[in-house]
Amino acid sequence: MNIGPGTRIKNYEILSALGAGGMGEVYLAEDKRLGRKVAIKFLPARISTDENARQRLLREAKTAATLDHPNICAIYEVGEEGDRSFIVLQYVEGETLAARIKRQLPDLREALAIAAQVADALHEAHARGIIHRDIKPENIMLTTRGQIKVLDFGLAKVLRDADIIDGNAQTGSMLSMPGMVMGTVPYMSPEQVRGEELDCRSDIFSFGTVLYELLSGRRPFEAKSTAEVISAILTRKPAPINRSTLVHSGSGEQTLIQKCLEKDVALRYQSMGDLIADLAEIRREYDRGEVRPAIQLTPSTSGEAKPATTGTRAKTGAKWSRLRTFEAGSVLTVVVLAVAAAIYTFSVRTHRPTPAQGAHSPNAAAYDAYVRGKVSVSSENPSDNEAAIKLFQQAIAADPNFAAAYAELARAYSIKARFLAPVPEKKKLNEEAEVDVEKALALDPNLAEGYFARGLILWTPYKRFPHEQAVQAYKKALELNPNLGEAHHQLGFVYLHIGLLDKGWQELQKALAINPGNSLARYRLGVIDMCRGEYEEAFQIFNTTPLEMSPSLLASYTSTALFRLSRNEEASAIIEQYLKNNPKDEGGIVTSVKAMMLAKAGKQREAEQAIQHAVEIGRGYAHFHHTSYNIASAYALMNQPELAMKWLQVTADEGFPCYPLFEGDTNLDNLRKDAQFVLFMAQQKQQWEHFNATL
Repeated sequence: MNIGPGTRIKNYEILSALGAGGMGEVYLAEDKRLGRKVAIKFLPARISTDENARQRLLREAKTAATLDHPNICAIYEVGEEGDRSFIVLQYVEGETLAARIKRQLPDLREALAIAAQVADALHEAHARGIIHRDIKPENIMLTTRGQIKVLDFGLAKVLRDADIIDGNAQTGSMLSMPGMVMGTVPYMSPEQVRGEELDCRSDIFSFGTVLYELLSGRRPFEAKSTAEVISAILTRKPAPINRSTLVHSGSGEQTLIQKCLEKDVALRYQSMGDLIADLAEIRREYDRGEVRPAIQLTPSTSGEAKPATTGTRAKTGAKWSRLRTFEAGSVLTVVVLAVAAAIYTFSVRTHRPTPAQGAHSPNAAAYDAYVRGKVSVSSENPSDNEAAIKLFQQAIAADPNFAAAYAELARAYSIKARFLAPVPEKKKLNEEAEVDVEKALALDPNLAEGYFARGLILWTPYKRFPHEQAVQAYKKALELNPNLGEAHHQLGFVYLHIGLLDKGWQELQKALAINPGNSLARYRLGVIDMCRGEYEEAFQIFNTTPLEMSPSLLASYTSTALFRLSRNEEASAIIEQYLKNNPKDEGGIVTSVKAMMLAKAGKQREAEQAIQHAVEIGRGYAHFHHTSYNIASAYALMNQPELAMKWLQVTADEGFPCYPLFEGDTNLDNLRKDAQFVLFMAQQKQQWEHFNATL
């Protein structure tokens, strides 16, 4: 198959080549449906001829596509064209970490921030059972916004099977600059070069090699040949990062790297959660001035380079137990430092955190539980929600002053109350969520996550959807942290509901810029198109957005879009298949679409039966206002204005006063001359204009 500029692959048009090598060929392309640039990676020809390897790789890529994290490059699609398999990925503009290291080493603060983002990405993947297996500077992008993106998740294991000891295998720099980069043997773990079974600790070793290079400008295992590099990885300790040769100084990061690079996996960090806690402590020490930020080499009179120190204040304060125990040389040292750590921990717990520090905890167990809870906190799956609640409770038990853990626990309680709990439990859960979010903000008044959680709790049926208060809470969160992608998403979500469609679109686009894998935010762009009457555009979004976690939303809006496009048979097929698989029909929303279609077809008795069923199963659902709007539309189509107005008022009162939708929806045309509707629309317009002017 010949590929070049102008080649069409499904809805993608190839623009140019980005790179090629052992890992395949990568092209810049345009998604013609959505008008965005993407990267398309065609897998190597040898994979195509090995059916088992090809199927295995595609399965792994599909698994990797489930990852949803702001520091992980999103996978949009996995498919085949002719005899070639391909993967469509987010196109990331910027430079690789390898290019940045070559151009100029970052200072210590930036280097540690980069490392923290890479660690968070790996922690997310490991929590999902995915091992990267090819962590190296060439697979880490620094975007033009200063954000880290880790590339090639889920691809390395199959592709490395054939090249495991080929240190000179060349690979394309996947999403950035054209050309070749050298292979990855220098970043492999000992067990990886031996061809053994791998787990997350292999990624931890590779992370250590990257951090070493990020701080020093050179690899920890360098030699003249591949065989010598492998020998060094298996037998030799890397040279220490020291003041006479390196740009950076400070023993904490050296000790962390040493623990990452242990040959024995049992002596290495056992999880990214443990590593993240220690890395966070090193960053806090730097911020407190307890780490020398830079060592610069200056020429001496003898012509030799000597270190010139800046910020040379000596280290003070207690250190934490795990790293210090690791580098201690005697039992006495271990005991003394363990006592110091206990004193330090006690002192932290008995003082309020300084502003903007509530997202961290000095307690490793608390932070580990918190990070693991974050993986599932946004899920509406009952088991995920319960797991998240338990983990945040564990974090708070380990550190009662952990502000962010209270905020995330409030978020989990709110989701449970809104979507999962039986009616008798909802009130208590909402009350607990309110208490926890106020605890979070009392501990740290500058905690963006606290205001975000407050917005979630406010904009609920329990609180009667106070739109203005919720918007202000989200805006405060974004004022404190403009990169809080989910706050942009939820702010856009509220704007959508109150008819500020342009503002909603902008916020959802910001959310997707931060996290392109946020399928729910992308789906809601389609909902805005529906509100604008742009049904074809909406359908294209719904039809290309994976939304397995919310099948009722996807089925209802996809079928509605098809119905509005007069593609009734396709709409009915989606509805019937959904109702067959989900007879309870959460919120009655799909049943209400069916009622609307029956009304349009003149089947009044059947439509009214569907309406009654939707009401019976839908009441109490968090998004019932969408069901009630479809019911209002059905009654309008049946020319029953009194009942239509009853349900339209319910829609507006219960969280969906979307004036532009009401104004433009032809399903409501039978109501346009009704006096009650005219008055209703005047009130809605006045409120919408107020929202537009003040929010």
